[in-house]
Amino acid sequence: MMNIVGVAVISSVLYGVIKKYSPEYAVLTEAGAIIIILWMAYPYLCDIIDFFSEYTGVSGIDSDYLRIVLKTLGIAVITQFSADVCRDSGETAMASKVEFAGKILIAAMSIPIAKAIIELAAGVINTKR
Repeated sequence: MMNIVGVAVISSVLYGVIKKYSPEYAVLTEAGAIIIILWMAYPYLCDIIDFFSEYTGVSGIDSDYLRIVLKTLGIAVITQFSADVCRDSGETAMASKVEFAGKILIAAMSIPIAKAIIELAAGVINTKR
């Protein structure tokens, strides 16, 4: 974690210095730093995926739901990254549109899980009658 914090602090200082002279390169510097930080966090993401895969198999839950959750997480991360880059470039309207599109995609990806929850609830209600 300290490595990630170190990269974040160094890139923030570098971003501030470069932004004064060349805002275009400052945005590229920030994007590069974010990619490095995500690359450094990747092994932890693999641990999370392994954990959920193991317990999804043991519990008997359909692995498609895990795939949906991971895709939703990916959409959230990419949306936030894109919106932050847009905001840093001064494009706040574009950032808002990116976030809105991300929310729509997440809602669309969540439909199968919502459907399963509704079917489960309906099954429980019908068995109690």
